[in-house]
Amino acid sequence: MKLKFNHQLLLVAFILLIISCSQKKTADLSGDSDDVKFNVPKDFTLTEIYHQSSEKQGSWVALAEDDKGTLYACDQRGKIYYFQRPENEGVVKRNQVDSLDLNIGEAHGLLWAFNSLYVAVNKDWEDHSEDKTIRGSGVYRITDSNGDGELNDVQMLLRLEGSGEHGPHSFVLSPDGESIYFIAGNHVLVPESLKENSKLPTNWGEDNLFTPYLDARGHANDIKAPGGWIAKFDQLGENWELISAGYRNPFDIAFNSDGELFTYDADMEWDIGMPWYRPTRICHVTAASEYGWRTGSGKWPAYYPDNLPAVHNLEQGSPTAVISGNGLRFPEQLTTGLFIMDWSFGTIYHINLIPQGSSYTGVREEFLSGTPLPLTDMIAGKDGNIYFATGGRGLDSRLYRLSYNGNIGEKVAKNEDPKAEELRALRHKIENFAAYDDNEALELAWANLDHQDRFIRYASRITLEHLPTEVWKSSFANEKNPIKIIGSGIAMARQGSPKDENIILNKLNSINWEGLSESQKVDLLRNYALVFIRMGPPETKQAQSIKNRFKDYFPSESDMLNRELASILIYLNEKNAVKNTVALLEKHTKEKTTIKSGMLSEEATLRSEQYGPLIREVIAKMPPGEAIYYGALLSHAKEGWTKDLREKYFMWFYDVLSAKGGMSFKAYMENMRIQAIANIPEQERAYYEELSGVYSPNTVVEELPQPIGPGSNYSGNTLNSFLRGDKTASFEGGQRAYQAALCVLCHRMNGEGGATGPDLTQIRSKFNKYDLTFSIYSPNDDISDQYAFTLFHLDSEKKIAGRILSETADSVKIMPNPLNTTYTVQLAKSSIMKQELSPISPMPSGLLN
Repeated sequence: MKLKFNHQLLLVAFILLIISCSQKKTADLSGDSDDVKFNVPKDFTLTEIYHQSSEKQGSWVALAEDDKGTLYACDQRGKIYYFQRPENEGVVKRNQVDSLDLNIGEAHGLLWAFNSLYVAVNKDWEDHSEDKTIRGSGVYRITDSNGDGELNDVQMLLRLEGSGEHGPHSFVLSPDGESIYFIAGNHVLVPESLKENSKLPTNWGEDNLFTPYLDARGHANDIKAPGGWIAKFDQLGENWELISAGYRNPFDIAFNSDGELFTYDADMEWDIGMPWYRPTRICHVTAASEYGWRTGSGKWPAYYPDNLPAVHNLEQGSPTAVISGNGLRFPEQLTTGLFIMDWSFGTIYHINLIPQGSSYTGVREEFLSGTPLPLTDMIAGKDGNIYFATGGRGLDSRLYRLSYNGNIGEKVAKNEDPKAEELRALRHKIENFAAYDDNEALELAWANLDHQDRFIRYASRITLEHLPTEVWKSSFANEKNPIKIIGSGIAMARQGSPKDENIILNKLNSINWEGLSESQKVDLLRNYALVFIRMGPPETKQAQSIKNRFKDYFPSESDMLNRELASILIYLNEKNAVKNTVALLEKHTKEKTTIKSGMLSEEATLRSEQYGPLIREVIAKMPPGEAIYYGALLSHAKEGWTKDLREKYFMWFYDVLSAKGGMSFKAYMENMRIQAIANIPEQERAYYEELSGVYSPNTVVEELPQPIGPGSNYSGNTLNSFLRGDKTASFEGGQRAYQAALCVLCHRMNGEGGATGPDLTQIRSKFNKYDLTFSIYSPNDDISDQYAFTLFHLDSEKKIAGRILSETADSVKIMPNPLNTTYTVQLAKSSIMKQELSPISPMPSGLLN
């Protein structure tokens, strides 16, 4: 239930979706559910069994059932309720529902196990958090300590720092019934006690060759690796162990019929169109798995060998519940997979998990949907039915039962490739490295570093990282197999010391590039990058050797290889890297090459009245994501530029900003431009700023006050500080800032000022503080046609934007600089190839700075 495109959006309104499908039927539920239009699978019956909102019992987001058929439910902002599960076709009545009087609630997760109710409270700790009656974020256990049949004793098992929709989430009981697994979003810090007992090496980092761009609107800017995480513990809340990390905001976890764990991770829809955008995804939670979420543009691509790929990528949505079909009284083809919930588009999907090596691939089918149907949680009832709730964020909340009334038939023996079972067993054996002594663990891991199965190769490398490097450094030095060199080289880069850098690089240099497959070449390049990231830039001679090795292979025919080669060569300041990267930038802009990430079908977008149109608009005007990757790289490049290359690069911003991406798209692009300008000698900056649509005020502002400095490089993350107010603020100070920031040259206030921009006299009645501040920070996000400049494409391949002042049969007179109305340019119409509204605002960016 994460924040959607519009930051003001708290309620998601859905429009009617009419689907004609032989396998679905529309349910006509009686009572208050008549306004919900359902698509229910054939031979299934959906019943609304309770309307908690009408009883003023909040919006339920977590469900559980005990061994006696008691259902527990928690209001997102309130109490934990309980009642007896109705038998057969029964419903729940108000007088059957009670609440726990234990001063605990606001839970995202509930689980009944070991004759106890486990609760994941998602709530800020208050200043007086030492007060034991205050129960903030954490994992709790509620028991019946006196044996009277009622829960009465609350014990905190683990205190957590972090809350909100990316906070503590859900539980699942392990298949052997011995452990509980718990999942948290990326705003929850990993407790120190878990780091002491972790399947993952805990020296995690952002591991990006260049400093990432943080989200331009400030989301998660202070959240660093490892992101969302999964841990397990015993019934007493002891023996905690960190199992997996690198997620954004997965809400729930479930084991499939093979006893393998899975989760459903969230996307960052503000990033749509950017090369680092990743859609929602199903991830196989293997021991020590890392899934590469990093803040802002720092997210790792799935092909990096130091993280794992998704089992299945979906599209946009808000993941909530995940349950196994195992144990449901459903047709067998549904009981071996997973059921997952999307809150935004009111859909339950079935994921058929097909073994693939030691992992799986997923095949998705829409199972049930509704309009409106904000799905929050579901459980497999002890009676074989699914029970699910709707609501969240204070929305109308109801409880439903989904039951199958067809013929189940006899169980069919599972037909699985025995190789898949053997490979899973091998992976488990490697993952259980702690059960062996160092030499046994090393022998097993080293033997499988070049295994054809990616998950097994990954597990083998992780085993090396847990062993002292001295145990296996000689094996690395003597290894001849290139795939084993790369796997162990990544481990050495992550766990070795800087004095090992040349040893690693020399081993990597010995590998025959031509003998590698495309994915192996990518792994090799990632190994080089990790050495530089973890151990520092190579010495001059070594750097030159690496540049010479790769320069003739760039550019290649592979987009994936080009991204990594460009990164390495720009980092090492190879003399032709910028020229070749600019060529790729132009190529992919012209070809409108988008990063191949999942986007919703038009049919699915019709389920959301507010979110859907945004998705459709983005699909229609998708940014050239492949080109943006190179644009971001070039913003960091300091050497290898010529005047011609810089002109091409800065004019490129006009081409890209005419596209439509997620909410942070244009502000991200502006941050890239600012970074690129900072790399230009100061005496040349004004020229390239003007090329990209930012103009100098020149002498027009001599009478205006100068800014009080020095300024700062503000980001979206710091904007919130402006919203809290300043006790030293005054009318006079505000007036001075308004003048010093040049606002007065373009805008009119109470009849005074310029007129090239909108009148700001009534601005306070039109925008809130956040919208106004962000518009100053990122003016390109929303440009009124009334004030937009016209962009002219000239036959010289140059571009110029300005306000049209006059026009004759042969020429157009424009004013390019809104801050200097006396400066004009005359364009011959014969030189104009095309004209359109400029995607770059006449309002200068960087005014806050």
